[in-house]
This record gives sequence, structure tokens and C-alpha cells, in this order.
Amino acid sequence: MKKTSAALLAFTLLFNSCTTTLVSANKQVHLEDAVQTNKTYTFVQNNGSTQKIQVTNTDAEQISGKDENGKMINIQKAEIAEVKKNNTLGTVLITVGVVAAAVVIPAYARNKPVGQ
Repeated sequence: MKKTSAALLAFTLLFNSCTTTLVSANKQVHLEDAVQTNKTYTFVQNNGSTQKIQVTNTDAEQISGKDENGKMINIQKAEIAEVKKNNTLGTVLITVGVVAAAVVIPAYARNKPVGQ
């Protein structure tokens, strides 16, 4: 039962925290401060559509970049509702730490080697 709970917790962390929201209506962060060139972001537009692009240029009116196929995309800043950044490495490290703690802490609490 404990192993199932630990695995469920690990998968929940992995799937819920892979993406960090940088800009949204709830966050008072300016788009210019959150987006950097040569980084990949997911842009959610006001109409609900999403574009995952590697930013190549930003100006006062729009953000330009390449999608996964290498096609150039231009998004008007006024049309952006949210900006998200993928953080898979951080999530994997957190998950490994949680699983390791779930295995090691009970062993120390019982004063027995891990696995016994």
C-alpha cells in the first residue's frame, strides 16, 4: 500500500508540475520580463489556442519564433493570455527526491537497513 501511495504521489508531482506559468491574468509579471530569446515557451492565446515556439525576437507589438517544425510564427502580444515554460528536469529531480525519501525515511525510523 505504501509503495502504491508513493508511486501515485510521484506521478501526480510529475504530471502537475512539469509546466510553470510565467505570465497570466493572475500574475502581475510583464511579458518582456518573462520571455527570453532562444528559449522555448508555450503561449496560450486569448481564443484558447496554444503555440509552442522557440523565441527568436521580441518587439513592442509581437513575439516571433520557430515552432517544432521550424516554421516561423508571429504572435501579437495583445493576444497572449498566458506564457508557460516546461521544466521537466526540475520535476524529475523533485520526484526522485520524494521517492527516495519515501523509501529511506521509514528505514531510519525503524532502524533497519533499506529493504528489510
